[in-house]
Amino acid sequence: MPIDQNSPLWAVLADWIKILLTLPDPPPDQLVQLNDIAILTAVTALTERLSAEAGTELRQLLPSVVARMQRAA
Repeated sequence: MPIDQNSPLWAVLADWIKILLTLPDPPPDQLVQLNDIAILTAVTALTERLSAEAGTELRQLLPSVVARMQRAA
């Protein structure tokens, strides 16, 4: 589902990216899952801005990435 270009969700996404960039690597244990969710949310939203080919390819890869993360958790 594409996010409207004028949506306030872009500001929220930008805030999450700022938070992610300021976290230590690796993040503290209590933030690991939240970190992963924020990253996947950012990647998913940004795929809407890619070319059709690149966005489609990345969206096809996301389910396998999510599945691997769930197995690792």
